[in-house]
Amino acid sequence: MSFRLFSMRKGLATVAGLLALASLASCGGGGQVDPFEPTRILAFGDELSVIQADGRKYTVNAFRITDSTTTPPTESTTEVDCARNPIWIQSVAAAFGLVFDRCPGTATTTSGQVMAQPAHKVADIASQIAAVQGAALNENDLALVMVGMNDILELYGDYPTTSRDSLLALARDRGEALGERVNSLARSGPAVVVLTVPDLGLTPFARAQNTSTGDATRSRLLSDLTAAFNNRMSVTLINDGRLIGLVYADVELQTMASLPGFYNLTNVVDAACLATAATPNCTTATLVSGATAAGYMWADALFPGPTTQARFGTLAASRARNNPF
Repeated sequence: MSFRLFSMRKGLATVAGLLALASLASCGGGGQVDPFEPTRILAFGDELSVIQADGRKYTVNAFRITDSTTTPPTESTTEVDCARNPIWIQSVAAAFGLVFDRCPGTATTTSGQVMAQPAHKVADIASQIAAVQGAALNENDLALVMVGMNDILELYGDYPTTSRDSLLALARDRGEALGERVNSLARSGPAVVVLTVPDLGLTPFARAQNTSTGDATRSRLLSDLTAAFNNRMSVTLINDGRLIGLVYADVELQTMASLPGFYNLTNVVDAACLATAATPNCTTATLVSGATAAGYMWADALFPGPTTQARFGTLAASRARNNPF
């Protein structure tokens, strides 16, 4: 006899049921916990989670391989392959044998919907959730959430007209709003994995701001705004170990920047893409001289390269697999 721990995460199991589980386990009754296996995956957020209708993503896009027998494989010069250089949501989907509707690959059926939209902020998540197609949200769904980058950039744009302390307070407010929205989403049925916003103070954009404004503290401000948002969001989340899995993308990015060799990165400072071919128009054919898609932490001024996206995906997939949903 088997039991799905996920079915208990909404508080539906009674004390008697829990005791029965314990009894079965102690008596060798064959009781076991089945792993969570979602049948649908949903991605909410901003550019960091977007797959466009034509398959392009906000990273370094790769071309379709036309002949795999050559060394190196022969690639198309015009047709992007959305399955190559996957972003984090694709890595999580793959861990469960699922694919998104905007990048089915060789799959004949799709069980994933990309609701994330460019330029969207925390306030837009409600409309993204409302736009989900098909069955109502339920316990067989896995929801992926990463949003807040555009909120932080919007607040940063008000500096120095608005004081640093006021902006940090506003960032905390938006982080709290996201935490409450994620809590509501989790209570509605799906298992939820949420990623913190990557540290925007480490972006090429932040470094350029230090130079263009003549204020070397701009990158620090962006880091502080990111931390204020993430910290408040994190402490707002329901922390019972069952409803929500949290991944600290900001901390992971900081580690990657500090130990690039460990991640096989050769550049954690500059953008790989030409300024004339920023994401989502960047491809492996539009990189700056000497850059490689895998070797650069950043695709363009704001968005991560494939190695960074892959790392976020690995951590998120592990959380989705190991969290007792």
